[in-house]
Amino acid sequence: MKILQLLSIGQALLVALFLGVTSSSAAEKQAETIDELVAMFDDAKCMECHEETHNEWKSSWHSRAVVSSLKGMHNFIAIGLKKEWNTPLTKAQIMKCLDCHAPTVKYASEKLAVEIGNMIVTAHKMKGTAEGDKAKKELAKLNVGCLSCHNIKAGAVARGLHGEPIPGMIYGPQGEDADDAHETEELVDITRASFCMQCHGKYKAADGETIQCNTLSGSYQNTYIAQGGSKTCQDCHMKTGHTFPGGHDLDIVKEGLGLQVEIISYGHLPGTLKKKLKEEKKWIPSAVVNVFIENKTGHRVPDG
Repeated sequence: MKILQLLSIGQALLVALFLGVTSSSAAEKQAETIDELVAMFDDAKCMECHEETHNEWKSSWHSRAVVSSLKGMHNFIAIGLKKEWNTPLTKAQIMKCLDCHAPTVKYASEKLAVEIGNMIVTAHKMKGTAEGDKAKKELAKLNVGCLSCHNIKAGAVARGLHGEPIPGMIYGPQGEDADDAHETEELVDITRASFCMQCHGKYKAADGETIQCNTLSGSYQNTYIAQGGSKTCQDCHMKTGHTFPGGHDLDIVKEGLGLQVEIISYGHLPGTLKKKLKEEKKWIPSAVVNVFIENKTGHRVPDG
C-alpha cells in the first residue's frame, strides 16, 4: 500500500510539473511592438559594466545584422515566398531569416513578426523615400545583440541537453564570479566553432527546410578540420574582442591571404609589318609576372 501511495504521489508531482511547464510556456510573454521587444532584451544594461566590449560590438556587423542584409531578406519574402512558392508571410517563415539576423524576434507575437517582415520589404523596395527610411530606422533597433548570443542562442547547439535559456541568465565561457551583477552560468558551447556555425553555415528551420546563405561551415569542416586544422572561428574572429572582423576588415583579409609575386624582366623584339620593313626594329622592355595567392584561413575565400 505504501509503495502505491508513493507512486501516486510521484505521479502527481510529475503531472504538476508537466502542467507547470506547459502553462509557463503558454504564458510566455510575446512583444507586440519593436520597442517592447527591445526592452525585453535591453543591451544598454550590459554597457554599464562592459562598456569597452559593448563599444566593440557597436562597431561590428552584428550590431546592424538586419539593416545590412535587407536585400537578401527582401528577396526571400517578396520573391521567394510571394512569387515562387505562393506561401504567406508568417512568423515561422520570417524566422528563417531572423532567427540568426535578429534572434529576439523569437519572442515577438505573430502579428509583430509579420509586421517586421513587411517593414523589411518596405525598407528595401522604397529605399531613399520617407516611408522606406522610416522602416529602416525601426529595423535598425533589431540586431544580433549581447543577449542574442549570451542567452537566446547560447545553448541552441545542444538544446536537448541544455534546455531553453533561463530568463535573465548570462551564459559565457567562465562561470559565476562574485563581482557579477547578474546570474552567470558557464557554457563551453559558446567557445566552439559549432556555436558560430548555427548561423554562419547551413541553417535548419523548424519545419525541416534547409537555408544555405553561405557555405563557411562546409569548407571549414570538410577541408580545414578534415586536414588537421584545429582553430575555431573564435580564435581568428574574436582576436580583437567583440568586433568580429571578417571579409569587410582589410587587416584580417591580409592575415588570411599569403601573396607572393615573381617578376622576370626581358627585352622583347617584335616582328614588323611588311610595309614597315625599312623601319628599324626596337627592343621593347617586357616582363613575365607570376602571382601566387595562398589561403591561410580555415575556410574557402571568398565566402560568407
